[in-house]
Amino acid sequence: MLLAVLAFLAMSGCGGAAQAPSEVPGSIVELRGDGAEISAFTVESDGRRLEVWIADDVEYGFDLEHLQEHADSGDPVRCALEERDGRLYALSIADA
Repeated sequence: MLLAVLAFLAMSGCGGAAQAPSEVPGSIVELRGDGAEISAFTVESDGRRLEVWIADDVEYGFDLEHLQEHADSGDPVRCALEERDGRLYALSIADA
């Protein structure tokens, strides 16, 4: 029980709000967008799901439609993240 409380405090920090991760490895479980335009995706990592947005100012170096292949196959990705206005944006997306 004490270990669970300590783990919760470590994750939430002294301020009470959990800090956004700077990187996440995991499987893409959902894609969002309009046709070929992907605007966001959900990554499942260690039993939790994070919504990751596509940043307009980032060149990812590949056609984002490739993310559908990862969603279909379950092949993991690794994303560097940055929080902007309460959302997590991908600064990079790579095969994990």
